[in-house]
Amino acid sequence: MSDRLNKVRRELEKKRRQIDSSRKGRERAIPLLMNRHEESREDFDVYVHQEKEEREHRGKPGDFLVFRIMTAVCLALVIAILFKSNSPQLDGMKAFITDAYEQELQFAAIANWYENQFGRPLALVPVNQEVAQGDPEEQVEMVYALPAAGTIREDFQQNGSGILIETGLEAEVEAVKGGYVISVGEREEENLGKTVVVQHYDGTESLYGMLDDIGVKMYDHIQAGAKIGTVSINEEAQKGIFYFALKKDEHYIDPTDVLSFE
Repeated sequence: MSDRLNKVRRELEKKRRQIDSSRKGRERAIPLLMNRHEESREDFDVYVHQEKEEREHRGKPGDFLVFRIMTAVCLALVIAILFKSNSPQLDGMKAFITDAYEQELQFAAIANWYENQFGRPLALVPVNQEVAQGDPEEQVEMVYALPAAGTIREDFQQNGSGILIETGLEAEVEAVKGGYVISVGEREEENLGKTVVVQHYDGTESLYGMLDDIGVKMYDHIQAGAKIGTVSINEEAQKGIFYFALKKDEHYIDPTDVLSFE
């Protein structure tokens, strides 16, 4: 009987020790988990804080656009105030700004440089029969081609800026050099009607006026000999007629100095 009681006591004592050991293990694990949780929260807080600081440093996406708009507005106001002023010290600045606004951008020269550096821009210069396929540098050096076969009805001295050329009926007018079309439309104030202006690689410009129809569009890249349009009809003489002019360094030059007509 005594042996049995002792055995029961030992088993109870063993279970008590196991329970105590298990309780102590849980008590040690809880602070460890709490510490890890606190550490993870601190790391997350640091990350969120850093991300917030980076966003504040970068600013909103629209801030740069607003800055550019404000800069443009301020620049416009400064220019307006400048031109309102009567101070003679500002005359040089006024002349510079006026010249910058009136000077035409040299599209053809820029395009020539771009093609030499980076190749032909596919989006701007489609590959078809209307595009200048030769080397742009060769086109710069080439002589002027005749815009159309005909005779001069009014020369440069009589006209003052260009010449009038009589041709056959429905004759085609062609580009005298490769370049970019920078103007297409009516010029009623100059009595030129439908007119096309082409800017060439060397900075010169050719103007084709009094056309019956136009075969090119703004910013077309064309080569020498490309069709510009067709001549209009001179009802009196029953012939074709069109206006032609050349401009160099913002001044008109006599086309007969570089072209030979019949």
